[in-house]
Amino acid sequence: MPAFKDLTGQKFGRLTVIRRVENNKHNQIQWLCRCDCDEKEVTIRGCELRTGNTKSCGCLLKRYNTYDLTGEYGIGYTSNTNEPFYFDLEDYDRIKDYCWSKGNFGYIITAIHKNIILMHRLIMNCPKDMEVDHIYHVNHDNRKSELRIVTGSQNQMNRKIFKNNTSGVKGVNWEKFANKWRAQIKIKYNKIHLGLFDNFEDAVKARKEAEVKYFGEYNYK
Repeated sequence: MPAFKDLTGQKFGRLTVIRRVENNKHNQIQWLCRCDCDEKEVTIRGCELRTGNTKSCGCLLKRYNTYDLTGEYGIGYTSNTNEPFYFDLEDYDRIKDYCWSKGNFGYIITAIHKNIILMHRLIMNCPKDMEVDHIYHVNHDNRKSELRIVTGSQNQMNRKIFKNNTSGVKGVNWEKFANKWRAQIKIKYNKIHLGLFDNFEDAVKARKEAEVKYFGEYNYK
């Protein structure tokens, strides 16, 4: 069992530890802390302080984001990176009471009771069995003109080019064994071979024509 460590007087974020108080119902050590914001006193578990999970009485979460509402659309700034994100002015009341940050994939996210909420799903009121497609692949642009509700397969039609793609065009790759360019397309997880071509441009043309034929409005923008 680890040795007891007195945290009295130590500071964790905005919290200064005043004294140890009675353990909680799970027999976990708790500390009475004072927050810098307005001298508010709160009781925090020691493990939450040491790991950095709790850094304030809750006031940090209430700081939220800064906004510019003077233009044709709203601009907010993420709480973790201070980068801009965009939204329609009419959606400000819907998003203003959350703390928005930039997620690992560039989407604008917030956490509510440890559940991740995506801004684009909130704005579009997206059903659980559907997805929201960023039409032009700008993940921080959540104006409704840039979004549409789609099925999973429709969303795949407009997905970005994978990083390991060396041709720069989706569905086009160089086949060493044939010394030609291959064009193909995937429809509902089934690959359709479009042909082998001597010229890269012919392979790209075949792929683009197939996108129009099979994907329609959901083809890669």
